[in-house]
Amino acid sequence: MTADTTFKEFVEEEGCAFSLLEFDSPDYRKLVKRFNSVKLKLRTKEEARLHERAAQLLTQDGHSVRLPS
Repeated sequence: MTADTTFKEFVEEEGCAFSLLEFDSPDYRKLVKRFNSVKLKLRTKEEARLHERAAQLLTQDGHSVRLPS
C-alpha cells in the first residue's frame, strides 16, 4: 500500500470484493479502521522524512537547527 492507495484498492488488496462489501457492516468498519491506521502511519513517516531532509538542508547551509520533539 502507498499513500495514494484508495480504500477500494486497499479492500481488493486485502482479498475482498469491494462491490460485495456492505456499507457499515462489521467487516466494512474493520477495513476502514485498518485503512485509516495504515494511511496515518504512512503520512507520519513521510512527514518525519520531510523534517529530516529540511534539517539536513539547513545544516548544510551553515545554520544550526533544533526540531521540536
